[in-house]
Amino acid sequence: MKHHTTSAPKSFVWVLLCTSFLTIVGCGQPSNTALLEQGNYAMWQNRWSDAASAFTKATSQHPGDWEAQYKLGKCYLEMGEPQKATQSLAVAESLRPNDTEISDMYAESLLLSGERDLLFTYLLERARRVESVRAWTVFAEYTMEIDDPDSAVTAINTAINLSDGTDAKPHVIAATFAERLGDDAVAVTHWKEAWIIEPTNEDISNALRAHGIVPGPTMTGVDDAVE
Repeated sequence: MKHHTTSAPKSFVWVLLCTSFLTIVGCGQPSNTALLEQGNYAMWQNRWSDAASAFTKATSQHPGDWEAQYKLGKCYLEMGEPQKATQSLAVAESLRPNDTEISDMYAESLLLSGERDLLFTYLLERARRVESVRAWTVFAEYTMEIDDPDSAVTAINTAINLSDGTDAKPHVIAATFAERLGDDAVAVTHWKEAWIIEPTNEDISNALRAHGIVPGPTMTGVDDAVE
């Protein structure tokens, strides 16, 4: 018995393709441009609720729109709803894993939501993946914030090693940690290292003065005036 085939009208095929691949290509979906502009304008005016409404509509139309998810999360944080912010920022972060602004805001939302275990795991995995001074420094700051000084010290020491004497910030953070832990000797050591990298930084110089040390070449045991 022969099988008869008929060619479907082009319009039907187009509809079928659109339906099948809707989630992949967004076929037939309205653009998010107008909603993003509406939300951005509301944000500019600090109308966070109105902005959130626009971005919510945008994420409903295109869940994979990282910008809409990110800005919706920002609105929720401004509105004092970190749990909702976490949901949107988690999506944005998964779409843009190397975006530090999104990562920072996601970490903040996790902290404010009380998700300490998830915050720790997320930042540790990110630091190991990115392996940058900044990532390890951020991890150190947050672990100190959640009362895990051992992890914080290990993380900031990793950042210092990665910086290889070119970045003062890890030393500043390490000095601050040491002061909080009551170890002034370690704090002074890191303030001195930070000063060597950034001798014109007044905050670092003032921190040394607070410990009774006058910033200058002789502080390091090397006098530039001596040939």
